[in-house]
Amino acid sequence: MIKLNEDKTKNIALIVIAALTFTAVLVYVIARTPSAKEIFEKVANGVVELKCEDAESAQAFGTAVLTDENWTFATNAHIVTHTRLGQPTTFGAFYIRFSFEEEYREAELIKCDTDADLALLRIKDPPKFKPEPIKIGSDKIYSGDTVYAVGNSQNYGISISRGIVGIPLVKIEYENTVRSVIQCDLTITEGNSGGALLDERGRLIGITTFRTKDGAGRVNYGIAYCIPIGDVKSFLNGE
Repeated sequence: MIKLNEDKTKNIALIVIAALTFTAVLVYVIARTPSAKEIFEKVANGVVELKCEDAESAQAFGTAVLTDENWTFATNAHIVTHTRLGQPTTFGAFYIRFSFEEEYREAELIKCDTDADLALLRIKDPPKFKPEPIKIGSDKIYSGDTVYAVGNSQNYGISISRGIVGIPLVKIEYENTVRSVIQCDLTITEGNSGGALLDERGRLIGITTFRTKDGAGRVNYGIAYCIPIGDVKSFLNGE
């Protein structure tokens, strides 16, 4: 009888130790901040190169971000439009390319809002794999938060850079329009426009949009301005 009780006690102890070990591992996995490499690998297929063209050989390059499972992508309006005869004009053809592809896929423009500087595109001939939109993050961000920009930097392909939030929300006059944007100490270049601004866990918290210039007209490198995720969601929902 004593032997049976001892065996039962040992079994209970082993179960408790196993449960505690599993809990500790689970807490570690949940709490651990992923590396930049892990974040990039996770979102690489949700951020694409964007090329826009028209019949007059005008061309623009940028980035677009997958927003849903219907192969819909958000980007900046200033990428899908250009100025012709002093008026903003929408490009006639749009092409998207994933990081693993050589050839572009044709896309169509769904809607465009130049005031919000946001546009929506959809691939006409999507890939065979199931799309994985980037998980949406919180609109509550703070100065000093770690952020990542993933985009088509210099039109060389999809890449990642890291920085911090400078000001969570600031009003900036850009091209004669006052915009409420996130200011980040973050390097972006030509081609990053329309790309993903991610938090430290790889969740989408904005769309990278523009850089400013100094009094002499020189680009202020290392400072990026991004459209907050709340404004992006309002645009996607037609608000």
